Amino acid sequence: MPSSSAILLVAALAVPPVPTITESAVLDAPSPTVSATFGIIVGISGDRIITTGPEPSGDGGAVGQVATFDLETTGIWAPFKEMLSLDGTPAGHMLLGRVAIGGGWMLISDERRDGGNSSVAVFERDASPSGWRAAGRLQPLASASEPAFGAGIVTDGVFAAISTVDMRVLGEQARTVQQSPKVYLFKSTPEGWKGLGFLQRDSTQKPTFFGAAISLSPKQLVVGCPSAIVAAPRQELVTGGASVVVVYRQNEQGLWAVDGELTPPPGHSDWLGFGTGIASDANTVVVRAAKVTGPGGKLFVYHRGESGWVYEGELKPLSDLVAGAGWGISIAMADGRVVVGDPTALSGQASGYLGVFARRDDGAWGECLRLKSAVPVSSARWGVAVRAEGSRVVAARSKSEREGIAVGGALLFTLPDAASTPPVIPAELVPTADAPLDAQPAPR
Repeated sequence: MPSSSAILLVAALAVPPVPTITESAVLDAPSPTVSATFGIIVGISGDRIITTGPEPSGDGGAVGQVATFDLETTGIWAPFKEMLSLDGTPAGHMLLGRVAIGGGWMLISDERRDGGNSSVAVFERDASPSGWRAAGRLQPLASASEPAFGAGIVTDGVFAAISTVDMRVLGEQARTVQQSPKVYLFKSTPEGWKGLGFLQRDSTQKPTFFGAAISLSPKQLVVGCPSAIVAAPRQELVTGGASVVVVYRQNEQGLWAVDGELTPPPGHSDWLGFGTGIASDANTVVVRAAKVTGPGGKLFVYHRGESGWVYEGELKPLSDLVAGAGWGISIAMADGRVVVGDPTALSGQASGYLGVFARRDDGAWGECLRLKSAVPVSSARWGVAVRAEGSRVVAARSKSEREGIAVGGALLFTLPDAASTPPVIPAELVPTADAPLDAQPAPR
């Protein structure tokens, strides 16, 4: 049995050394949900929040549920009476694995499992009972073979980027591996969405996983190209060229030019999954590096200065937190700060983590705020997904009937002013030197 001093020490270490806030709104689905993980996907754009979960189409028909909430003039986030479903879905598809909203648009993945080209369903904001109306589909060229089209989806309401790296888990079925995958670009016009073309790395660079993660901000697109991703069951690990994250910026001619190529910091070339997660704004890119050959993840920050993109440092947990294999599995930018999620982290007896990191004037990054739920959340999924816009942070609250979460939904956090929560920089652990210091007796 541990001593009382040991218990006190554990308790002390479990107290976050940064301020903690709880949610400002609980957004539960307005009616019973079907997806076993409803609430695991969230999104925010302006005064609208959505939450949903993946769902197979079964025998086809109307499939899926998307709960939508709008901010009323009273300050209340009110749900639309009906949840959106995708009508006329063929049998054997997987819907809502990826969802993105931006401006007045929502894009939803519609994944085929028979080897044919997948597509992305488009919905436009309106005043219908669900808050949305169907507005067509985005798809690759008919001559292309893109079964994983929609593997990643991002939009700011003006542009949309859709990646094609096959990251699906298909039971015993092997993933499709392309030697030079594409990231397709689309633009919203008064006549509807228009395909612009695609971005692609030269095949000599072996960009096998170009598009494993994508992030879009105004006139900037960031694309992750890790050397490897975690292998599918019963499939050998596939590796491509050296890991890189490519930053594209739109020039005055409307073309997308390479603005920088981010590589792992010194000593981390063996982290093959550098680029499996990305969050970005105009001057900051946060890159998740997965170990791939073993458990673990790291987060590296890059800043755009006068001389271009430079590495600034690593986002590290504070002393009260034991990061797990899922460190940074979800990341988002919020008013220049970075929100980090880890459903596998431990702090005292509590599992799961959501925290906010900020940058000091000297370029050092540290945690400044901890996000805690005041209502029950899934013990296995707290921190699994997060989205942010401005000072608003939306966290997934996945359905878990066993833990009293009957329908699932999302939690909304409102971040305080950055000046009121300065970052705490983790103390570096300095190892002792392996050298004896005792002097030899002087000869007589």
